[in-house]
Amino acid sequence: MKAIQIEQSTQLNQLVKDKKIAWLLIATSALLMIIDNLLTMSMLVGGWHIVLYITLLTPLLYLIWKKEIVNPYTKWFIPLLVIMIADMFVYSNDMVQFTLPIVFYIMVILLYLSSMHKVHSFYQTLIPQLALPIRAISYIKDFLDGLLLKKGDKKLYARIGQALLITLPFLGVFIALLIGADSQYSHFMTHLFRFNSHFELHYLITMPLYFLTYLLLFIYGFSNHKTRTELQDTKVLDLLIVGIFLGLINLLFLSFIAMQIPFLVDSSNIPQYVNIAKFAREGFFQLMAVMGLVMFIFLFIMRRFKGEKRITFFLVGLLVQSIIMGIVSLKKMHLYQEIKGATVLRYYVEWFDYFLILSLILGIVFLLRKYAFTKLLNIITILGLVSFILIVSLNIDAMVAKHNIEKFRDNPSALDKEALYSLSIDALPILRDAHTDLYRTNYDIDGKISSSFFNREFYKESKQTSCNSFKTYHYGYCTTLKKYGK
Repeated sequence: MKAIQIEQSTQLNQLVKDKKIAWLLIATSALLMIIDNLLTMSMLVGGWHIVLYITLLTPLLYLIWKKEIVNPYTKWFIPLLVIMIADMFVYSNDMVQFTLPIVFYIMVILLYLSSMHKVHSFYQTLIPQLALPIRAISYIKDFLDGLLLKKGDKKLYARIGQALLITLPFLGVFIALLIGADSQYSHFMTHLFRFNSHFELHYLITMPLYFLTYLLLFIYGFSNHKTRTELQDTKVLDLLIVGIFLGLINLLFLSFIAMQIPFLVDSSNIPQYVNIAKFAREGFFQLMAVMGLVMFIFLFIMRRFKGEKRITFFLVGLLVQSIIMGIVSLKKMHLYQEIKGATVLRYYVEWFDYFLILSLILGIVFLLRKYAFTKLLNIITILGLVSFILIVSLNIDAMVAKHNIEKFRDNPSALDKEALYSLSIDALPILRDAHTDLYRTNYDIDGKISSSFFNREFYKESKQTSCNSFKTYHYGYCTTLKKYGK
């Protein structure tokens, strides 16, 4: 196929110069700047974080509603992002509170950068290309010049200014009177807009930086037009080089699998001189890395694959052996969990193993059936996104607590209570239902169990410092604490 010829342009999209959209972008950037610097808390995802995430999506949602977005796949990511926001407000575990916000931001940035791309496949939405040179200052200047320097707009801006000058003093008076008229309303307003009381010097840098960064993302993203509707030509593989490469790796894998056959046939076939727990612990991380690397090699070769039978033979052998290694990894993981119990990390590793094995199986099917490479990438991308959303939507800490309590119910002394103490408040209902002394354990403000026992004074302090302020209100934490923390 012919390579795509892309014309680069330094002109901003006229769409962002539309007054309604331009002011939407400015207002959104200013609000994001204020929330990021003055309103959000540094621990759990609080109420203003949710406002921040929804505000960040507002320009994209507006243009999707107006049918101005070129990429037809952009809108299909919105439900996934909404689920992420809901999960961050419901769960308190480390994955959701620390990793998921980063993933959310990365996905949003990618969606903005690829929103104006004409693409041929779903996966391209997550791999944007930059059609415009990075000229931040010139883009901001061009955007503001077109917005502010039109003579016909001076009267409009003057009228808006007069309206604000008249309205704001009255709003201030009415707010003061209403706050004094009702204590609940006063409590609501004072906790809704609780700013950092001490203005720090770094705000002089961070606030303009945040505003310009968000504004540039919107301007550049909506101007980043690119046509990617055809596949670029790729070089033909050197069969000798690829054959030697795949052949030697296959032989290496074969030698490893030959030594795993006794364990594959029967999990009790473990060398007598090896500690069972040590044997089970060794291998599942390394074998997972092997499968991931094999998947990368497979996709790289498949992109340039022209149906050569020799390559097909070697690739199928490589994928089959990688799947067997994945099964070995899973068996070791299950054996280790039988001995030591479950942890959050062990669950994540196990589920990622399943994802890699399924992806390798799909690779074999696509290779033998000679389906299009782009379809394979689309299916793997969709499978990965759906799997990730399902995983972060599970109450993983409650699952770990339930598994370990049930497993060691007949042998309580073997239960690792310290591991349970490291779980978030999401596990508290399970611990209460277990009818053990664990339910009396205390939860700190960040949602982690503390080593001290629960007391009424701590409960009151936790509610006052987190659940009575919109800024620090977290739905999952506060509802669980209210129901089970007495």
